[in-house]
Amino acid sequence: MTTSSRPIVYVVTDLWPIPEKMKEVKKILYDTVPEAKKERTCLKYELCENLNDRAQLTFLQAWSTEQALEDHLRSEIITKATENLRDLLEKPTEIRRYKNIG
Repeated sequence: MTTSSRPIVYVVTDLWPIPEKMKEVKKILYDTVPEAKKERTCLKYELCENLNDRAQLTFLQAWSTEQALEDHLRSEIITKATENLRDLLEKPTEIRRYKNIG
């Protein structure tokens, strides 16, 4: 088990756009990337497309602390994106948090 002085929080966020809305969803998500990367507590923020299921998009993230992640989730850019995505997804977004244990 590691004893890091920086409690980095890793996050995997999965989204499933309605197929006909994929282009619109990607535009909304693309707009969040540069804004999130500007946050000084953001260590990684990448938007990925599943190679086996192109209908699934995933954010791979790393934040300096749990509080940094919480602040990001309450930020204006995420609040706006969440509202804009509300009727464009087939099912609810899944957000999973991880810590490095070795």
